[in-house]
Amino acid sequence: MTSRTTNIAAQSIQTYDSITIRTLRRDDYPALVELVRHAWYVDEDERASRLGAQADWEYCLSRATAAFVAEADGEPVGMILGRVDARDTRGPWNAHYRRYLGLLPAQLLSADGRENVAYLLGIHAIERRLIRMSGHHLPAEVVLFVTAPQTRGLGLGARLFDTLLQSFREQGIHDYFLFTDTTCNFGFYEHRGLTRAAEITRRRNNAAPGEPNTESFYLYEGRA
Repeated sequence: MTSRTTNIAAQSIQTYDSITIRTLRRDDYPALVELVRHAWYVDEDERASRLGAQADWEYCLSRATAAFVAEADGEPVGMILGRVDARDTRGPWNAHYRRYLGLLPAQLLSADGRENVAYLLGIHAIERRLIRMSGHHLPAEVVLFVTAPQTRGLGLGARLFDTLLQSFREQGIHDYFLFTDTTCNFGFYEHRGLTRAAEITRRRNNAAPGEPNTESFYLYEGRA
C-alpha cells in the first residue's frame, strides 16, 4: 500500500502535555484503524468505510516488520510502519494477509465497497509496475505513514519518520523506498531528500466536478 501522509482538510492544531514515540501495541489497533478510515475512507457509507480501512490496515500489517506509534496524552495520533525484507520470516500468507483477504468479499455487497476492492487491487498492480520501472527492489520500505490532522505543525511526522529510519540503520539497512501518490503530501518526501525513481499517471474515472481528472503514483527512494 502507498506510504501516505494524509491530505484531508487541516484542523486546528491541538496542544498536548506530552507526545511520545513507542512501538505498536495490539490495543492500538482500533484507534489506528480510525486514523486510516478518516484519512481515506470517510466519504463512503459507514460499513464500506470501516471495512475498507480495516482491510487496508491488515494488508499493511501483513507487510510490516517494524511499527511505531505517536501517543499524545495517552491516545494514538500517528503511526509509521516499515519493512525490512530480511527480517520477515512469516511468509506472504501470514495471519494479517489472511485477515485482509477475508475482509474483501464482505465489501462486494455495496457500491462503495466494490470500489474499495477495485482500488486496492489496482494500487497493488501499480506498485508492482513501479518496482519494475525502477529496475531494482531496495531492501527496506516505508509501508504506511499517517498522522492525525490536529497534530500538524508539531513536527510529529518528522519524529515518526526519523524513528523508522533509525530502526533501519540499527538493522544495517540504509537504502529504502516507498510508494505514494498525488492524494498525499508527497512534498514531505522531496523535502527530506528522497528521489523520485518511477512515476505512473492515469485518468480518474470517478472524479467529482472541480477535481483533477488524473492521478499520479510515485516510487521514491532514500538513504537512511
